[in-house]
Amino acid sequence: MSKETNNTPMMAQYWEIKARYPDALLFYRMGDFYELFFDDAKIAAEVLDIALTVRGKNAGEDIPMAGIPWRNLDPYLKTAIEAGYKVAICEQMEPPGTGKGPVRREVLRVVTRGTLTEENMLDPGANNFLVAVVAATRKEEGPALALLDLSTGEFRVALAQSWDHGVGLLSAWRPVEVVVPEDWVPPTVMDPWKERLTRRSAWEFDLKQARGVLMDHFQVTSLEGFGLERSLTGQAAAAALIHYCRESQRGALNHINGISVLVSNEGMVLDDACRRNLELNVSLRDGERRGSLLGVLDTTMTAMGSRLLAQWLNYPLQDIQAINRRQEGVRWLLHHGVARDGLRQQLKAVRDMERLLGRIVLRRASPKDLGALRDTLLVLPQIGDHLSDEASLPAVLQEIRQGLEGFDALRDRLHASLVDLLPAALKEGAIFRPGFHAELDRLRDLAGGGRDGLMRLEAEEREKTGIPSLKIKFHRSFGYTIDITHTHKDKVPYYYQPRQTMTGSMRYTTPELKEFEAQILDAEERLTILEADLFEQLLGEVTGHVGDLQRSARHLATLDCLVSFAHSADQRGYCCPEVNPGHEIRIERGRHPVVEVFTEGDFIANDALLDGEGHRIGLITGPNMSGKSTFMRQVALIVLMAHMGAFVPAQSAVIGLTDRIFTRVGAADDLAGGRSTFMVEMTETAYILHHATPRSLVILDEIGRGTATHEGLSIAWAVVEFLQVTGRGRTLFATHYHELTALEKMFPGIVNHTVEVREADGRPLFMHAIIPGAADQSYGIHIAELAGLPALVTERAWEVLADLQQRERGVVRPPIKPPAQRRRKSVDPSQMSLFPDFQHAAFMDLLNSLNPDNMSPREALEALYRLKGLLQSMPPNL
Repeated sequence: MSKETNNTPMMAQYWEIKARYPDALLFYRMGDFYELFFDDAKIAAEVLDIALTVRGKNAGEDIPMAGIPWRNLDPYLKTAIEAGYKVAICEQMEPPGTGKGPVRREVLRVVTRGTLTEENMLDPGANNFLVAVVAATRKEEGPALALLDLSTGEFRVALAQSWDHGVGLLSAWRPVEVVVPEDWVPPTVMDPWKERLTRRSAWEFDLKQARGVLMDHFQVTSLEGFGLERSLTGQAAAAALIHYCRESQRGALNHINGISVLVSNEGMVLDDACRRNLELNVSLRDGERRGSLLGVLDTTMTAMGSRLLAQWLNYPLQDIQAINRRQEGVRWLLHHGVARDGLRQQLKAVRDMERLLGRIVLRRASPKDLGALRDTLLVLPQIGDHLSDEASLPAVLQEIRQGLEGFDALRDRLHASLVDLLPAALKEGAIFRPGFHAELDRLRDLAGGGRDGLMRLEAEEREKTGIPSLKIKFHRSFGYTIDITHTHKDKVPYYYQPRQTMTGSMRYTTPELKEFEAQILDAEERLTILEADLFEQLLGEVTGHVGDLQRSARHLATLDCLVSFAHSADQRGYCCPEVNPGHEIRIERGRHPVVEVFTEGDFIANDALLDGEGHRIGLITGPNMSGKSTFMRQVALIVLMAHMGAFVPAQSAVIGLTDRIFTRVGAADDLAGGRSTFMVEMTETAYILHHATPRSLVILDEIGRGTATHEGLSIAWAVVEFLQVTGRGRTLFATHYHELTALEKMFPGIVNHTVEVREADGRPLFMHAIIPGAADQSYGIHIAELAGLPALVTERAWEVLADLQQRERGVVRPPIKPPAQRRRKSVDPSQMSLFPDFQHAAFMDLLNSLNPDNMSPREALEALYRLKGLLQSMPPNL
């Protein structure tokens, strides 16, 4: 867009404001609309699906314009933000006609994905995290990351040990926006986050000024109390977020009243592959929460509890004392069923205090928000009553109960001032109870008295004029008027003053009506102003308690999570695991927490044993569909749940402290990166071998299957040996390479397991029970039959298998030959042989030389074209 020198005063003002926000869509308030101009208008018309019009000219060309009603801002704002745009909201700061020139306007807010606070634009069960990243001053160190949820005020800093660790933290937090310096070149491990990067001026990340920014914000003389005094990069990351939010909000950030430092070894690290393969947050099947571990564990009653439980799931504890503290709370709630059920009922009435406090401090709260806070404070004493058994109450629940006390005065103040049913918007009025404020009551009486007078006047004028349809109405443009249809125009008195002619009626006024109008409008205007002032005062009173209220909200969220854990344990028969500093993982009759919920009939429970010595690696062989993957995943999920402080689906469990869970499960091409399935498999395996420690849990499924058989077997063999010899991780390793079972006799830490299979009528029955020993066959063709492959294919497969097995036993046989070719007319096309007798050696040579699992998409496409060319050159009868 270009700027014209002969702009109107209004357009000159627009250009001045737009120049300060060149990278944002400028929503420019004009009366009852937000207007967008030039390129912004073109973008908005397409993204928001609104009409593109013109307004005046610029450099001889029409000025594109698009607009939205100011009352309907939220849905359009949400659409623009979800499309990845930044929006600057420019408001009128004075009524039109107040002074000379255009109405004074200011941008009061800049909205991005990470700075949303509107309740209807946020997922109530998920945090809306904004993250800043600052690279370490030395290459061998990891980055500093600052984390902020503007909607709740939650603020943290983490000092990552490495970039891999930093990316793992990003995966745990799942931020919607990542703020970085404009001149920063991100490492390749940050590639998955490229679309969420927001670049800011480098000075906002300046190490020298960051400390001062934070001390000014928190009004402290030292950062020692926050644990940030010695971390310059941590200070810089945190200060960058303060800069960013100050600019976007143009107001106080009083609800950001503290910051905590995450110690690098206090939480278990889970990478994206682990979260995906274990289906922690969403199901692999459809990407929905249902079918995931979070979907099963989250029986919380509040939005705050749901968000906190997701944090506990994605960042499990490594502090045994903290784990035990949560377990004690869950155990008490499990054994006190009446209290637990009562708490669940009371928690239903608790509103999202964290986010409504954020809106109160940012002055975006509605009367309904204050009502929600009042209603939540009213239920706190009842929640405390369920935690009154001090003799047996564990420390975590005692702390929660105490944290819910001390709000009697504020609760009574809100209850005495606010009406029971509050409007959604301040402009609707009727917020405060009668008797709360004397002047407010007087103005209400004046306004109400004027309206009563209007009703009397309307009745009198009907009687005087003899016009039964005469009505007194209010119109925004003309105020109060007497409306009379043309049918009765001959009855209109001489003293009626015409105001407006309509198609079917005429509007009039009278001196008496003007007097009533002035009285009503004056009282209503003063009433509106006073009510707004009183509402602002009440917001200020609440803001003075915001720190205590936020701590109370966190206590409520914690209680909700513990009650949820206890409820799940009660409903599903979970046990309390023993988490200790040792290396042993011993699970008796463990179950998969998700699969058992969605399985018809009884789930087959299994035992598991891993340690750092005699059972370091569990080598599992057995057919597909028999339960190997489910078993390995359930062990990983039980370990993870134990570190959350939750009870687990087992008869008993002893879980040695675990620092990381690694998973290599499934197969997927990286088409965009030009990597084959095998390359992806090897890259993920390499990452595990480099980063696993003796305290890690490693889940490996079918390593080496993406290449030729002997090469795959060799790689799998070497990987198992490496894990055993180096002691890097307690490992469950599933494989179809039965040759690997020989490793049990070679290394004392490797133990063979298989899946119990029974046969009935010549067909296998998979019992889904993990037992000692090795599988003697894979039942692959049986699986193919169950999957519905054509009978001609499976019959031929049995023939080829028998031939290959005899060759392995040393029986000399002629080369395997394809079946005799049948006449085309007698063969169902869907059942044609998969082994036609091709006569061109070139085609077969090329086909046999290909290894699809080790080819990039481009190489595969080129090979396909070569094969097609050879095929087209063959005789048509082939």
